[in-house]
Amino acid sequence: MFNRVVVSAVPIAVVLVLGSVLWQYDGMPDSDNPCTLTENNAEGPYYLEGSPLKEKIGEFLEGQRLVVSGNILDVDCNPIPGAIIDVWQTDSVGKYHFEDFVLRGKVHADDNGKYVIDTIFPGKYSEGGQFRPAHIHLKVSSLEGPALTTQLYFEGDEHHDWLTKSSLILETSESDGIVYSEFDFVIVP
Repeated sequence: MFNRVVVSAVPIAVVLVLGSVLWQYDGMPDSDNPCTLTENNAEGPYYLEGSPLKEKIGEFLEGQRLVVSGNILDVDCNPIPGAIIDVWQTDSVGKYHFEDFVLRGKVHADDNGKYVIDTIFPGKYSEGGQFRPAHIHLKVSSLEGPALTTQLYFEGDEHHDWLTKSSLILETSESDGIVYSEFDFVIVP
C-alpha cells in the first residue's frame, strides 16, 4: 500500500510542477488585471540560436518596411529594462533564410522597457499544401527570466490557422509606405 501511495504521488507532483512551469505563459485572460501574460505560441522548426543584436532586421532586402513597437512589462505593469526580443521571420515572398542571420536578430528594450522592431513585412508560405499566415516569431525575456516563445500575426489575413490566437493579431496602420503596429508584451521577469 505504501508503494502505491508513493507511485501515485509522484505523477501528481510532476503534473503540478510541469503545470506551473507551462502555466506561466498561458496568457489566461484576467479582466481585473490590465497586464495579463502574453500568450505563448509554437516556436516552429526554423529557430537558430545566436542571433546578433540589430537595429534593423532585413534592411537590405526588398519588401515593405514594418515597424512594431511597444513595451515589455511584468504582470504588475512595470517595465522590464533591457529585456531582449529574439526575432526570426520569412522574407517578403515567404522564404526563411538560414545564412548570416538574414531576417534574424535580437532587439533590446531600453531602460523604460520600450522596444522597436524595424523589419520587412513577412510573406506567407505553404506548408503541406496549407498556407501559413504572415507572422513573426519571437522569444521575449528579461535578462534573468524564462523566455516567452510566441508569434505575432496581422489583422485581415485570410490564412489565419489553428496556431493563430486572437490576442496575438496586430492591428496595423500605414504611413509613407511603412506598416506600423504596437504591441505590449507581458512576461515573467
